[in-house]
Amino acid sequence: MKVSWKWLGQIIDLQNIEFDKLTKKLTMAGFEIEETYQLKTLQDKIIELKLTANRQDTSFLIGLAREISTLLNKPLKNYYHHIKANNINRTCNHVSYQSLNDLKLNIIVNIKNRHSPVWMQNYLKSHNIEVTNLLNDITEYINLKWGQDIEIFDARKIGIDSISSNKIQILNNCNISQIIDEKNSSYNISPELLQYKNIILSVIGIKSNHNLKCDLNTSSILVCGTICQSTYIQSIIRKLNIKTEKSTKHRKKILRCDFLYAYEEAIRLISTFAKGIVGKAYTYHRLPYKHKSLLVNKKDIHNILGPIKNHYNDFLSVKEILHTLDQLNFISTYNYIKQVFTITIPEYRIHDITRTIDVIEEIGRIYGFEKFDDGLPQAINKGLASDERQITKKIRTILRNLGMHEAIHYSLKRKNKYYQNNRNIIELYNPLSEDQTILQNSLFANLLEIQQYNINQKNFSIEAFEIGRIFIKNQISQDSINTHQNQEQLYIACIMGKPNFLRSSWTDEPKELSWFQAKGILEEFFEKLHATVAWKKVINSDITKINQKIADLFNLKRTSIIYNPITKENIGFFGQLRYLSNYNLEHCTTYICEIKLSGLMQTINRKNHLKYRIKPYSSYPSVTRDISIKLHNHENIDTIRQKIINQNNNLLESIEIFNEYKHNNNKRNISLRVTYRAQNRTLDDKDLTKINKEIKCILKYSIK
Repeated sequence: MKVSWKWLGQIIDLQNIEFDKLTKKLTMAGFEIEETYQLKTLQDKIIELKLTANRQDTSFLIGLAREISTLLNKPLKNYYHHIKANNINRTCNHVSYQSLNDLKLNIIVNIKNRHSPVWMQNYLKSHNIEVTNLLNDITEYINLKWGQDIEIFDARKIGIDSISSNKIQILNNCNISQIIDEKNSSYNISPELLQYKNIILSVIGIKSNHNLKCDLNTSSILVCGTICQSTYIQSIIRKLNIKTEKSTKHRKKILRCDFLYAYEEAIRLISTFAKGIVGKAYTYHRLPYKHKSLLVNKKDIHNILGPIKNHYNDFLSVKEILHTLDQLNFISTYNYIKQVFTITIPEYRIHDITRTIDVIEEIGRIYGFEKFDDGLPQAINKGLASDERQITKKIRTILRNLGMHEAIHYSLKRKNKYYQNNRNIIELYNPLSEDQTILQNSLFANLLEIQQYNINQKNFSIEAFEIGRIFIKNQISQDSINTHQNQEQLYIACIMGKPNFLRSSWTDEPKELSWFQAKGILEEFFEKLHATVAWKKVINSDITKINQKIADLFNLKRTSIIYNPITKENIGFFGQLRYLSNYNLEHCTTYICEIKLSGLMQTINRKNHLKYRIKPYSSYPSVTRDISIKLHNHENIDTIRQKIINQNNNLLESIEIFNEYKHNNNKRNISLRVTYRAQNRTLDDKDLTKINKEIKCILKYSIK
């Protein structure tokens, strides 16, 4: 965009403003100045600006003058000319047009299309526009000054002397090839056309009828001003696959607030220099835009812009903010109780001022970003890590110390064999690629993939863990209506399995990791984490609660559910993978566990130094008794053991399971070793007899 310094001075007072000062102000305000130079022939200076896409309101001279008026805090000269009410007929057409926001038509007769005045020619030449005749020069002049689409047609070629509203038509079922004469083009749609009598004036917002142009013999004219719906123009451009200078202008949204001023100035220039007689006008106006208001908190302004330099770190006062908003032509009020500004945006800024942050940016831009302190505030208190973050860090350290490698995977996955026929997965509606079609709903599928990859690379001893987020779709029943709720949870997953885990001597063959040894590694992990968990067999209800894939991928006889012994909530599972050949893992047995972090955190007993007690070891000898109990295979020895412990006998030190014998008749013998010890004396036969009776009584009622 080119700007004439002399022409700019006609709109805003620049007498005491230096040229370099103005260019610096524009640069600081966010305008990119490409070049400045002098036109010696016209004794003028030119500024070439590169405008941003969101500031189309400054793409013409009046719009840029408004911006400079704001930057310099200088009022504009009286460039708005009085609109004569008796020249306007506001009787709109009987329908609402899809394409138009505003339309105005005027007939001017008895004109002389002579040369334009010298001052107008100089303005056009400073913008590298060729001077032709008065009427064409006026349309170019109005376009440069107001950014409006004002056209002048030869009324003699249309065959009219005065406007009749009945003959003005907006049609969309006509052939447009006579207007848009693109070669080898066929149009399957019919955009709206502006027609007077049977003559098409223009394809609205796209192109005008070039056969109706004015020439030096023109004696009467039809002045037409239009503002189109930008959404309609964008749709037509896309469907017609055509782009014109006129369509580009309307697509960028011509300002409605300047329409009448630009049109009336065009009429005034024509009547002044062409000496014509102006007839009555026909107008159509869609309802005006509603004024847009935003609420801006004073605290947000202070937090975002920060303190002012050299003002004892003071922030902008309410008076300074209101003055800056007034400078921006924003209508603003301040509520001293709520400390909130209510700001009404002017119509020419409604397209780029849409959010609170936009208003704050404008305040900083006009006041001057360089006047604010750009240093970061000093941190008074260091940030505190959440419990989840601290425990995650501790878990990562423990698992690494146990010899596991950490794996990290992306949450978006391809739908493969691990995710087939799974109703709980969340699919993306518009994925970027086939590798990112779903969100992962488990972590052990990732570990299986890296285990397979490492085996293919001959890396057999890979034990890994991953801490990541999974995404599941839960079904919720409410008022007999089933709905789905998507949840995001943090999980821990481990994979273990070594073909040469244990060797008693160099002459023996190495043994692979057994189920109890893998479970022992997990128990060591829980012990170091101070987590109290319990184990139980898998039943059908547990499969649906934890993960449906357990039944498909794991040996249920070698799979346990990990749960919270207090709340009885299932927090994870540990199991042995089956069908190893399907996953290229037949070289050794593979064990996998997956635990929900939030559930695991509830089992952790956080102890501080006040919760620990120190007591001396007993110097008196202990007594052990071995007990053999016959149970059915379905009976759990742990419940019996727990009942004995719950007697709270001070002499009972420990109960250990040291042997098991299985029978063919679905029964088994389990041996318990009970240890007794007193802190202040040696036990005698009476003590042992009393304890044995209590244990026998418990066994009598516990064993069926």
